[in-house]
Amino acid sequence: MASVPPFSSPLGEPDAGLIGPITEGREVREWALVLSSMGIAHVVRTAGPGWIILVARDDHARALEAIRVYELENRNWPPKPQRERLPYARSLAAPIVMFALVAFYAVTGPVSASPWFMRGTAASQRILHGEVWRTVTALTLHADTLHVLGNALTGSIFLSAVNRRLGDGRGPLLVLVAGALGNGLNAAFHPSGHLSIGASTAVFSAVGILVATQLSVDRKAGAQSWLMRLAPVVGGLALLGMLGASPHSDLMAHLFGLLSGVGVGLLATIWLRGQRVTSPLVQIVCAAMTAAIVVGCWTIALHAPFTPTAFD
Repeated sequence: MASVPPFSSPLGEPDAGLIGPITEGREVREWALVLSSMGIAHVVRTAGPGWIILVARDDHARALEAIRVYELENRNWPPKPQRERLPYARSLAAPIVMFALVAFYAVTGPVSASPWFMRGTAASQRILHGEVWRTVTALTLHADTLHVLGNALTGSIFLSAVNRRLGDGRGPLLVLVAGALGNGLNAAFHPSGHLSIGASTAVFSAVGILVATQLSVDRKAGAQSWLMRLAPVVGGLALLGMLGASPHSDLMAHLFGLLSGVGVGLLATIWLRGQRVTSPLVQIVCAAMTAAIVVGCWTIALHAPFTPTAFD
């Protein structure tokens, strides 16, 4: 609240009480409204670089008290927007995971009739007939150098964001599970002869997890308008449109990856129940589980009986 020294009016009104000088236009407007609401007659006059408010001398003390109470009740208004404090300062796992994708591409090479692609591609009919490991192995295969580098770049961005919220163990595990689920839903949507490869489904799963966890953060911030609540969802769909709808991409795989990420992210927030930071041991166990799932699925894929069919 501005200083309100009780000196006599410089304008020659001997029966007037003076409030001011006031240098902020906000205070002049709001204080005048306060006085009007209290039924206190007043006049606003310019004085030097600011303003003064004149009231009857008998109302002076009551006017000062009304303004003091108003400022006290509104000193923290409007509230400052709450910024999310991420529990983890940085992600070390995200660049490691993306480097592993590029390194694995150096082993498999571009798309071909090699055992890697014959046994690891997300072939919808094979997945629906029990070869569910393909939902994981397909995430590690890429058609060409541009494909793997694009997924490595976007994946490192979104996986880093997930890991800063969930940790370098929980984050990759949830993204892998959601990505595999997205491939499974895509296979169910295309039950006949559909083939899919690439980590982009998992990349959009990471986006979906970010959407879900952001909705949880917004709910904790207090009352929100529907527009503010829907903002993360709209952002996720906008990213789907910008990054996932190119002519050569599998749009439905990206969509199912996004939806799976939202679902897994919501389940994770319920499961964690606000416990945002876990012990390093839990993170290590989750990271080990992530690696074990990928290695295990590829081990099964390379050693399972395989008979080429027309839908390969």
